Amino acid sequence: MNIKNTLKGRLICLFFMITVLFSCNEGTKTFKNKVSGNALGTTYHITYLGGEQEHLLQKVDSIVFAVNHSLSTYQENSFITAFNLNNGDIWKDPNEAKNFTNDMQHFVEMVTVSMRITDETSYAFDPSSKLLFDEYTRAKSAEEYMQQDAVDYALSHQGMHKVQFDEQGLPFKLDSFVQLNFNAIAKGYLVDIIADYLSDIGVANYMVEVGGEMRLSGKNAEGKLWQVGINVPLLEANPTDLFKVLELENIALATSGNYQNFYKVNDKIIGHTLDPRTGEPVFSDLKSVSILHKNCAVADAYATACMVLGLEESRKLISADSTLAAFFIYDNGGELKGEFID
Repeated sequence: MNIKNTLKGRLICLFFMITVLFSCNEGTKTFKNKVSGNALGTTYHITYLGGEQEHLLQKVDSIVFAVNHSLSTYQENSFITAFNLNNGDIWKDPNEAKNFTNDMQHFVEMVTVSMRITDETSYAFDPSSKLLFDEYTRAKSAEEYMQQDAVDYALSHQGMHKVQFDEQGLPFKLDSFVQLNFNAIAKGYLVDIIADYLSDIGVANYMVEVGGEMRLSGKNAEGKLWQVGINVPLLEANPTDLFKVLELENIALATSGNYQNFYKVNDKIIGHTLDPRTGEPVFSDLKSVSILHKNCAVADAYATACMVLGLEESRKLISADSTLAAFFIYDNGGELKGEFID
């Protein structure tokens, strides 16, 4: 891993619609291909070097469809929706039943990875807190505080340990009211699937990004390390205002912040980061967390956990795991400071 910090650099990672470009590198032409589209309620962008991969857009769209059909809580016909509602009627439809095997594969993978990270982060990351986030969404829409009885109810019906697998490997609940939401890890998971596919077909140099989470392999078209900008975590900052520029290769990066998505009640800021252990919104001096790991799903989940834990506990968490690195941006007496932990 090669990290280079540069203040206020220009925005490096700009993506466009499908296009094929080339640049010269030591007298030879390196073809740079770009593909983009929609996924998981956001967008994806892929840049890769070499010959154009025929039907890549169709393949990526099929991957997006499969992940959505398994993990999207916004789709009535998704696997996770059926699981949350304890309703298996969807599989009586032959058109839906054909997706069952793929749906199960993605769902089991997410549950398994999430269980491990939930334990590793002392439950600061907990996808079984869907009911809690549902109450937050309701309160935000109504511009009011979360109702304590709804929070208490949500807390009493969460816990990844309440999801188990039978002898056939099929998931079941110990508490029928438990509901799952993988939004804090799904974008990273999708990045990994697309990146793995590119590697499998022989693409060595690429950048895959979904909603700001990304994985990078090899070098860019100039034969240099990929450059990724970390935005200034201030509401009034422009998208091109960068706090740091990281130079990366063969690594995944996920960033989480709490400075844009919030609402106010009686001039009190209610941030969108919720502590699943207490049910309370978190708004601390830690403004932005960027996690580096070989897998983007892991980086995505840990970025969320660190925003819950705050600066001091996050320092300890990252320092204790040699597979993780992090760049924190925090408020120090009204001044933004940056800190890299490897």
